[in-house]
Amino acid sequence: MAIPAYYSLIQRGSSGPDVALVQTWLNGLRDACTWHDILKVDGHFGTASEKAVTEFQLRNKLTVDGKVGANTWNAIYAKYTAAHGLHVPYPGIVLRQGSEGGTVRLVQQKLRGEGETLTADGKYGAKTTEAVRRYQKRNSLTADGSVGRATWEKMF
Repeated sequence: MAIPAYYSLIQRGSSGPDVALVQTWLNGLRDACTWHDILKVDGHFGTASEKAVTEFQLRNKLTVDGKVGANTWNAIYAKYTAAHGLHVPYPGIVLRQGSEGGTVRLVQQKLRGEGETLTADGKYGAKTTEAVRRYQKRNSLTADGSVGRATWEKMF
């Protein structure tokens, strides 16, 4: 199973940190035979991301629909970790109140492991913000309650 675990269907029009993570994974899988352009890691699933997913699905004998469901999510993750190890890369965009998805759930699970009493529901609300602030203070990070690159890299 992928880390973070699959959260919900990603398709054209989707946005958020899970999209940015998929974009990061797909960029990390580029090789000499890749025909799609390097993706801008912006968390917005548009035509370029759909094209990259379609190519990945074709090359990996998956159902070709240009959408990232559980099977495609797990296959992209498996290929990425086979090439780069089990490190979960920073999703490329800041996680903050209002964010949601598997990447948020992963942060919540990490915080629970640090003793925070949170529900790992994948929804970045006020309780997650406060738990992140406490984590940042304990780790001498800027305590803004958002998970940017520095906080992510300290956590993972």
